[in-house]
Amino acid sequence: MAPKEYEQYIASIFQNQGYKTLVTPYSNDWGIDVIAIKGKEKIAIQAKMYGNKRKVNRAAIMQLYGAMAYQDCTKAVIATDGELLDDAISVAKKLKIEILTTKTNFVSTFHKEKEEENSDSIHKDFRMEYPTFDEVWRKYIMPLKGVTLWNTKGENKILDVNWGGITRITSNKRRSSISIDGFRFAYNELIRKGKITRDYINQEVDKRCSSGIVLILGQIPFVSTVRNPTSLEI
Repeated sequence: MAPKEYEQYIASIFQNQGYKTLVTPYSNDWGIDVIAIKGKEKIAIQAKMYGNKRKVNRAAIMQLYGAMAYQDCTKAVIATDGELLDDAISVAKKLKIEILTTKTNFVSTFHKEKEEENSDSIHKDFRMEYPTFDEVWRKYIMPLKGVTLWNTKGENKILDVNWGGITRITSNKRRSSISIDGFRFAYNELIRKGKITRDYINQEVDKRCSSGIVLILGQIPFVSTVRNPTSLEI
């Protein structure tokens, strides 16, 4: 796929979400490859088809931010089939620029121009940029120390949270510790798959820990706990 085709692909994603899109000229585009408009929302989008060759740097983020302001856009999105450098991610967060990454295998499918592609399949092959496990642990899990959480079996008192794991008093009034490794595994699998069941956690981690892992990770704002079967999903 050529870079211009990748820009068309990114435009098609927003079209399927109800936006009117304009793919800018390949040269002299002022740092904006696609403009998406819906109502009062005007999004400046920069598409970087880098794959595994290189990563998006902070200069690209700052260029997009300036282009967004110059073109009177309400929001900016950096779209790539590769990855971003750590400092680029930090700059994007500070400037409130959204990061959208596309899977390489879907890009190949798009290149073949299969007629059966629809908005549902596009959504499934499109993933948000989620924080790392360490970021989640620091921001959302460590503050749970001293908090009482409830599940279907009763209350769980979180006694301690550190970089070794969690210590709690379970609904059975037992003192229990869960290693951070179990949480790390479950979170990374959740981000990779979008949904994992408690049974799956049971197969991969100590069974006595699965209910605690589901309870704790369910406190993350973008993670939901669902029933029948008990699962975590994003």
